[in-house]
Amino acid sequence: MTKITISGFYDEVSGDLDEQIKLAKSLGESYLCPRTVNGKGIADYTAKEFEEKILPILKKEGIRFSSLGSPIGKVGIDNEEGFQKQKQKLIELVKIARMTECRYIRMFSFYYGNKKPEECFDKVVSRIKELLEIVRGTGVKLLHENEKEIYGDVPERVLQLYKAVNDPDFVLCYDASNYIQCKVDAKAAFDMLKDYVVYYHIKDCSSYGVEVPVGLGEGHYDYILSELVSRGYEGFMTLEPHTFKYACFKAPVYFVPFAALLMKNYYKAFRLIDKKMGIGYGKIVTRKDVFVWQHDNLVKLLKEAGYSD
Repeated sequence: MTKITISGFYDEVSGDLDEQIKLAKSLGESYLCPRTVNGKGIADYTAKEFEEKILPILKKEGIRFSSLGSPIGKVGIDNEEGFQKQKQKLIELVKIARMTECRYIRMFSFYYGNKKPEECFDKVVSRIKELLEIVRGTGVKLLHENEKEIYGDVPERVLQLYKAVNDPDFVLCYDASNYIQCKVDAKAAFDMLKDYVVYYHIKDCSSYGVEVPVGLGEGHYDYILSELVSRGYEGFMTLEPHTFKYACFKAPVYFVPFAALLMKNYYKAFRLIDKKMGIGYGKIVTRKDVFVWQHDNLVKLLKEAGYSD
């Protein structure tokens, strides 16, 4: 039977691990994707420190990791010093992944900066292959996320990169919102990459370029989830609603003089959320509220797509 497991970047609600675990359990989930853990980035832990301070909590609470939300690859393509530092961090991340029985470490394909992306292709491939040598034989895979302004920010380059690297330890994550923000049709990107993607970030985005709860934006999630269910997809879907924008910016955008004019796309996106979620103009919601919406909307959309766990 097809098995979809919901995970999440629970640090969007709190950087405190206890609070992250509490929220995950309240939603009936047991997986999370660590990015900030007790106020510290996951890539800033040594394996020894993680084993001493974090692993006992995970074991006690029965919490597992879907992927490590690392920033590996979020560095300029020509930043040699930054790349060497990231390689050292990856060595520690692999140890953390192995001790937590986590299969994936998220990565990115380097900022191209002022260069044309095609000028960076050979160097991007070379750098990724260097990173792959670190995970070789460990059972851990590097999970590439499409992100704005990195080489693999549009589906054509993601596919080109995937085929050029051609390594079983280099796999793809799909993020609809990131594609939308790159002016790419999320459905077209999905169709181009669906045979290669193994992991999904659940993030939606409005036509105004501002994130909204899943199912409210341009992510074509009804189509994507129906396709995945019919194809028998088995794997993780990690919640990443970017809660801070609506929860933290709504009041300033609505009530600070001229803010709605200066941040008109935020205003339009927030009004869309209000309407779709039945929220009053003056009602303020928390980051936790937005995260719970994301979870509940995904569960609803999966059921509508025919998924039954």
